[in-house]
Amino acid sequence: MNKLLFCIGMAGALMQQPAAAQNDLGTLPTPRITGVPPSDAFIGLSRMGDGEIRHYNYGANPEEGKPLYLSSRDGGLTWKKTYLPYELPYADQCSPVSGEYIRLFCAHNKVYAMRTEGGLEGGRTITLIDNKAGIMNKPPVFIRNGGRIISGAHRTDRSGSFVYYSDDDGHTWKASAQVTVPPHVKSGFHQGVRWNHGAVEPTIVELKDGHLWMIMRTSQDKHYQSFSSDGGETWSEATPSPFYGTITMPTLYRLGDGRLLFFWCNTTPLPELPTANGVWDDVFTNRDVLHVAISEDDGKTWAGFRELLLNDERNSSSFGMTRPGEDKSVHQVQAVEVAPGKVLASAGQHKLCRKLVLFDVRWLYEKERTCDFSEGLYDWSAFRYYKGIVGHCCYNRQEAPLLINHPDDSLRKVMRIGYTPNDSLVNDADGALWNFPATRDGEVGLRIQLPEEAKPILLILNDRWFNPTDSVAAVEGLYVIPVSRKDLGIKDNRWHDVVVKWRENRHASVWVDKRKHLDIPYKNRTEHGVSYLHLLGGRIPDDTGVLIEKVYSSTTYSKE
Repeated sequence: MNKLLFCIGMAGALMQQPAAAQNDLGTLPTPRITGVPPSDAFIGLSRMGDGEIRHYNYGANPEEGKPLYLSSRDGGLTWKKTYLPYELPYADQCSPVSGEYIRLFCAHNKVYAMRTEGGLEGGRTITLIDNKAGIMNKPPVFIRNGGRIISGAHRTDRSGSFVYYSDDDGHTWKASAQVTVPPHVKSGFHQGVRWNHGAVEPTIVELKDGHLWMIMRTSQDKHYQSFSSDGGETWSEATPSPFYGTITMPTLYRLGDGRLLFFWCNTTPLPELPTANGVWDDVFTNRDVLHVAISEDDGKTWAGFRELLLNDERNSSSFGMTRPGEDKSVHQVQAVEVAPGKVLASAGQHKLCRKLVLFDVRWLYEKERTCDFSEGLYDWSAFRYYKGIVGHCCYNRQEAPLLINHPDDSLRKVMRIGYTPNDSLVNDADGALWNFPATRDGEVGLRIQLPEEAKPILLILNDRWFNPTDSVAAVEGLYVIPVSRKDLGIKDNRWHDVVVKWRENRHASVWVDKRKHLDIPYKNRTEHGVSYLHLLGGRIPDDTGVLIEKVYSSTTYSKE
């Protein structure tokens, strides 16, 4: 072997060493960024038998042009870099039957399986398993108590999702039937056709009844799903899944106690431009936020729907010009449970965007969230796009100037939603989104000031992320509340408490200073509850604006 093998996805692993005691994993009140993955994040993350966590750099866009891995012996809190010889293929996932490490990879328009012989210190066998060109093979999943191994796959022709499966611990492999999905078509808000790339990047989990559940990336508004009752050899016709997601990668992961995690973007892109012809994407506008949800009943119901990671580059005015050939997203994910209920997620693509994020799943069950802008807009999506597609399928961005000094306290900030025309932007409206724990019945409150000159804005409650300035959010929103003096019955410049209360798929009530003011019908049904507050400005010039001092959410529906 030679250095070329590193470029096509092979490199080595060193001998294991005893893992150090895990440190402060008991105190993770919120997700903590602990490092940067050494390459695109959907592969390369492995947990060794002694508890060591490794992240290899054999994905796309590696950190360095030489084989290496990051190592953590404290549950993902801190990391050390280790370089490797070129002559050995990387490790991946460990077979519970044999203890050998197995992975699949693509090279020279073919697909190969690598299997260790004698553990990480032994030899390697590399076997050609498919003469057809493949791309982005997923890490192996061991089903039937390790009696079968499956690996989600799709080919470069994007003809459909499928799995490779092995019944002899990775020595030989077969390919399953493929799953296809309908193409995107121009309609409604779309003046063009999205990049139609079929069903790709499947994630698969074995359900407790023995069925396999596959969720796929598609060009539709939702991820599609399929099921197998024969261990992955054949699959049901694909149908829309319960999860929103467009041209982004989904990831299922089962915790040691049996609960399921689902990582996905939960986002809707801007409507397609007239230039979009379905052959290649014109621009990615929904890859800046990663969500996670948890299920205790094998995927029947879910909780959380929380933003695990917001793209650090989401406001960048040079978004498309930094290493312009690479995707700048947080949508690719791999996860590993480093301790009971403590999960490390590797997420993202571009070096400036991808992160290692450590979190406690108890965070997904929280009931409340608040924001008073003391940390600025760190937890908000509040950017706009400059006109002109640049780099790789993207726009440069503008961080919307929404924070101003508090009118009563210059040491504090408030949000102002107004309107200043700006022809350099794709959409120059003011807009901001804030995520909170999903709830079927609950309330959201805002402390606001409505100057007499302020123009009306919209308060939208939704179950997914829309671009901050996207007016489609008001059409597809769950509840849409006009905010103005007339609509809320406010007649002065004082601060007022506005609270919206709702029950699942029923009308919402709007309260002003603890008095019920009006009822709002639900516009669209939701499968999982409300998890987003979206403030959207109008298009009438307004340098006064509506002022917001703080916001909160609660899963408690009070009856006052």
